[in-house]
Amino acid sequence: MKHRGKGSRSVVVVGAGIAGLASAFMIREYAGDAGESVDITILEADDRHGGATRTDHADGYTCEWGPNGFLDNEPATLELVKRLGIESELMKADESAANRYIYHGGAMRKVPMKPPQFLVSDILPLSAKLRMAMEFVIPAKHNGAEETVDQFGRRRLGRSFASTMLDPMVSGIFAGNTKELSLGAVFPKMVAMEREYGGLFRAMFAKQKEAKRSGTKSGGPAGPSAVLHTFRDGMGRLPDAIADEFQGSIRLGARVTGLVPREGGAGFMIHTEKDRFEADEVVLACPSHAAAEIVQDLDGRTAEALRAIWHAPVDVVCHGHHPDEIAHPLNGFGVLIPRSEGIRSLGTLWSDSIFPGQAPGDRKLLRTILGGAHDPGIANLSVDRLHDTAHRDHRTVMGVREEPRFRTEFRHPHGIAQYTLGHLARVAETERLEYDLPGLHFTGASYRGVSVNGCAKDAFRVAGNVWKREEATV
Repeated sequence: MKHRGKGSRSVVVVGAGIAGLASAFMIREYAGDAGESVDITILEADDRHGGATRTDHADGYTCEWGPNGFLDNEPATLELVKRLGIESELMKADESAANRYIYHGGAMRKVPMKPPQFLVSDILPLSAKLRMAMEFVIPAKHNGAEETVDQFGRRRLGRSFASTMLDPMVSGIFAGNTKELSLGAVFPKMVAMEREYGGLFRAMFAKQKEAKRSGTKSGGPAGPSAVLHTFRDGMGRLPDAIADEFQGSIRLGARVTGLVPREGGAGFMIHTEKDRFEADEVVLACPSHAAAEIVQDLDGRTAEALRAIWHAPVDVVCHGHHPDEIAHPLNGFGVLIPRSEGIRSLGTLWSDSIFPGQAPGDRKLLRTILGGAHDPGIANLSVDRLHDTAHRDHRTVMGVREEPRFRTEFRHPHGIAQYTLGHLARVAETERLEYDLPGLHFTGASYRGVSVNGCAKDAFRVAGNVWKREEATV
């Protein structure tokens, strides 16, 4: 049995993905800020740390398993990077990454980023643009009833916008189905904009006026305009940097099989397949389906809620090409594909255009996402069929003429958490158990944000709760 250090608070973090590592780091940082001592152990079922935030380097290509970057509009991630001392390794996306495309009506179409551009674009018919303009006069919803992303999009902006613009955007973030995802869970700022200003356009104009007065930036419904960042060595650098801080404290291949309150007082006993650990605080930073098994004997109701958070399978396919083999110049971020187009891929990122240097020499790196809520059967494809599927879509969408000169794939059978209707109630169940069992904490991409930013922000919340600090966020 592993006992806590004398005179220090002991913490066991279950899961060494970015959520668990960031939580462990911030718990230790907050301890230092408060002059406290803390003994942290990180238990990871896999044989390596980092989860899906991992980078492979092969034949000069930089290939991301999961997220390809993070936006700088969330201060938590930047604060985490600063505290780690790796700010100098950050890379900003190339300015051309502002060019984004949607494949619609059998053609690649540039997404207009400003209202005047949208009016003259061919991405939607005139009738759809007029329907969007009516958003100004659509009354706000006041009954508080939960609705899907698709219901919100159709109600405020019209059917064409919901299917052509909103659907691929959500696929690009969540690999999700807009007809199932909860608006309040995935885009809470949109709910707030309608509640506070009466609509999206009203909110954006109000924010622009406020930004002009204050000299700050203003963006769309997702918040202020932001720049995508990665690291010189890829996004895997972030979990690697945190793991370096916890050498000797990370136990790989340590699958947690049970969690019970400690007899005679606060704290917990944590059982793995090979050992037992004692802790004052336990942070469950593993996926919700794994957390469900751990808390089953503690609270069946919470375990049932956790099992209801489905993780859609997602596959990432990386192909390397010479630019002469591709009809499109790939001068931008990438292309998203609405489900109505009959293309199996959700979209393709042009990795070396976003971050120059992620492909060798004059080669191009196509990073394609397949699967998700609309297509869970992707997990059943063989590796060869997976690559053939991606290549066929590349031919159709971007005019790729030759077989890839380089290829690799990353398969995630439990890929991205789907925040479907009822998600906020499921998260509330974890909060109820946290209240009933002080010292137990839930965090990770299963709950309050699937991005690196979401996990980093929640790490500050968890650290604040561990040390009972009021400033639980940056």
